[in-house]
Amino acid sequence: MRKIRCVRVLGALISTTAAFAACLGLSVPKAQAFFIQNHETITRAALPQIPSDVMLQILVGPPPGAGAVGTDAFFTDDYRHLDNARNPTDMCALALQAWNTFDPLILSGSHVVGGGLADGPGARAAFGALIHVQQDFYAHSNFVEDNVAAGNPNQLAPPIFPTCNPGAFPADLHTGYFDTSANHEDPFSGCPAGGPPPGFPECHATLNKDGPNTLRGIQPAAGTSGNLFDLAAQLATTATANLYNQIRSQVAHTNGDKAAQLLFGSGGTTNAGK
Repeated sequence: MRKIRCVRVLGALISTTAAFAACLGLSVPKAQAFFIQNHETITRAALPQIPSDVMLQILVGPPPGAGAVGTDAFFTDDYRHLDNARNPTDMCALALQAWNTFDPLILSGSHVVGGGLADGPGARAAFGALIHVQQDFYAHSNFVEDNVAAGNPNQLAPPIFPTCNPGAFPADLHTGYFDTSANHEDPFSGCPAGGPPPGFPECHATLNKDGPNTLRGIQPAAGTSGNLFDLAAQLATTATANLYNQIRSQVAHTNGDKAAQLLFGSGGTTNAGK
């Protein structure tokens, strides 16, 4: 999520999402977070049972959620991307802010009104924003690197939603510092010339695994056949499926099974995260 403007991206699915965003008046920026095409790929892989029209609204929808891709337009909101967390306590505080921002929108928008929902597009966009946060945990923190160092690369992180316990994470967990006044189209920007400010272990530019060619993403992931980007994307896909199952169950419990079906389609829970 760099400079806010529409960009042309490759692939029919990505072009469809970009066009949908334009129809909503949203610009689709290039990056800070998994690059937008990777957020879409991860989301689709995690939720193959979601109907195409519903998926489009999960990827790009109306503000304030704006969707798993559209949320990148809000590049100054650290809680949307878990940026600038010096330690597990900072990270959990951002995750809690994200939950408290988006979960109420999901629940209020998924009330059944007549034959439809109170605000289906808004609820789906808020859900998309929430899974974006979950995905960025793996791209923006050093959790994947800690896993690899411990010889357990495929270990999922403890839950960050609905509650987040700092003590459940490695003591050295952090995300990268990013200066929001930097060039938001450049995934290698945002780090002061003298390095990160005091208290921040490293910069987003050197830590992020947003794509396979970033400084960290390209590095091999020991114990796997891929690189750190591949591993982060794999874990993010599983975590996205798990969060979907959690939210779908929450909506059904709070607003009824019909609300969950109207919100996400009749496909039910997904096995992608298991």
